[in-house]
Amino acid sequence: MSRPSQVPWLALVAGLTAAVAAVGARAQELQVDFPAFGGEAGAQSHGELDRLAEEIRLHPTDYDKTYAYIRLASQLGYDEEAISALQRLLMFNPGLARARKELGYLYAKLGADRSAELQLRRALESPNLDSAQKAQIEAQLPDVEKASEDKRLYGSLQIGMRSQSNANFFPAGGLFGVGGVQTNALVGQRADINTFELLQAGLDWDFLGHNGPTLETRGLIYATQQFSLSQYDVALFAGSIGPRFEIAPGLSVKPYATGAASILGDINYLNDGGGGITFRKNFGRDLVLEPGFEYRSLYVYDGGPWPWGWASHSVATLATGDVYTGSLNAFYRFSDLVKFEGRGAYSRASAILSSQSSDTIDIEAMLRFEFDPPARELPRRWTIAPYARFMQMAFDSPNFLVDPLHARRDDLWTYGVALDLPAGAQWGFSGHVEFLRNDSNISNFRTHNLSVVFGPVAKF
Repeated sequence: MSRPSQVPWLALVAGLTAAVAAVGARAQELQVDFPAFGGEAGAQSHGELDRLAEEIRLHPTDYDKTYAYIRLASQLGYDEEAISALQRLLMFNPGLARARKELGYLYAKLGADRSAELQLRRALESPNLDSAQKAQIEAQLPDVEKASEDKRLYGSLQIGMRSQSNANFFPAGGLFGVGGVQTNALVGQRADINTFELLQAGLDWDFLGHNGPTLETRGLIYATQQFSLSQYDVALFAGSIGPRFEIAPGLSVKPYATGAASILGDINYLNDGGGGITFRKNFGRDLVLEPGFEYRSLYVYDGGPWPWGWASHSVATLATGDVYTGSLNAFYRFSDLVKFEGRGAYSRASAILSSQSSDTIDIEAMLRFEFDPPARELPRRWTIAPYARFMQMAFDSPNFLVDPLHARRDDLWTYGVALDLPAGAQWGFSGHVEFLRNDSNISNFRTHNLSVVFGPVAKF
C-alpha cells in the first residue's frame, strides 16, 4: 500500500490524543441519572423555597406543596432539607411509593448507596407505583447496587456511522507548498462515510475496602471502516491503570501508567506509553478541579526506507520523541439539569528535528443540558451538549521541504453539539454534529471538515 497523505495527520492525531487523554486522565465515577421531580424544571428563588417551607410546616400532609418544596430544594442543592421533607411525608403515610422513590434517588446522590437501595426496593414493592415510575426505578437500581460493591465494572459499546465532507482532510485552497513554492494539487477534497465501533470500559476496585484506596483501570477500543478511502481506516487501543488515594477530605491523588497503539490503514502509525499524576479536589458537590501532569514517549511511523521515509517523516505533524503535558480539568454543576466540563492543557513535544518540536495549547469546554424525554415511560433523562475546542500548535523552526521561511503554526477550531438519547435502562442512541477548521500559516495544512456521527449505544 502507498504511504497515506500527510494532510490528515493533524486532525487524526488530535482526535487520537484526545481519546487517549480521556482514558488516562480523569477516572469516570459511577453516576446515577436522576429523573426530574414531576418533569418540572427551571430556576426559582430562595424566597420561594422559604415560602414553601412555611406552607408544609403549616400543612404537613399537603403532598403537592411538599413535592414542590422537594423539587426546588434539590435543584438549589439543599438535598438534606429535601430528605427531611420526604421523611416527614413517610411518617404520615409510609405507603407513599413516590416519596420512597425520590428518597432513594437523594440518598444515592449523597453516596448513601445501601439506604438508597433499600428505599428503591421498597418503592418497587408498592402496588401504588405507576408503570413510568417503575421503569425509572428499574433503570437506576442496578447502578445504585453497583455503587455499593467493592468491584465496579461499567462501560459502553457504540456501533454507528459517520459522514465527513472532507474525509481526506485536503487543503481548503487546493494548494500545496513545496520548498516555499505554491502548486495546485492533482486531487481535491473527498467526502466519505465510515462505520465505527467504540468500546469504553472501566473497573474500580476498592482493594482495601469501600473506604480505602481505589484501583482505577480504564480501556478504550475504537475502529473505523471507510467506504471509499480505506487508507484512512483507523484502529486505536488505549488504556490506563493507577490507584487513587484520599489524602484529605475532598482531596485525592492518582498516579497512573498509560499507553496506546494506533493503526492508520495497514500501518502501525502511532504508539505511546508513559504515566502521570492527577489531583482531584471537590469544593462541595458543585465544583471539582483536577490539575495533573503527564509524560508520554511517542513512536511515530517514519514512512519506510530512504529517501521517501525521511522526507515523509520530516513533514509529519508529530514525530518520534517525548511529550510533556500539564493540564487542569474543571467540572461545575449549575443545577441538576445544567453542568459544565472544561479542560485546559499545555504540551511540549520534543523531537530530533526542531521543525517537528512544538508547543501546544489545548482548551475545550462543554455544557450539558439534561431534560425529560418526550414519554414518561422512558426511564432516563436526555442530554444535549454544545461544545467547543481550540488547539494551537506552534513549531520551533521552518521545515525547508515545505516552507523554508516560516515556522508552521496551526490554530485548530472545533465546534459541535452532542446528543445522548437513552431509550431503555441500558441502551439508547447517541451522536454529534461537528465542524472542524484548521487555520494554518502553511497552505498545506489549512483544512475544514463537517462530520455527523450517530448510532445505537449499549451501556453496562
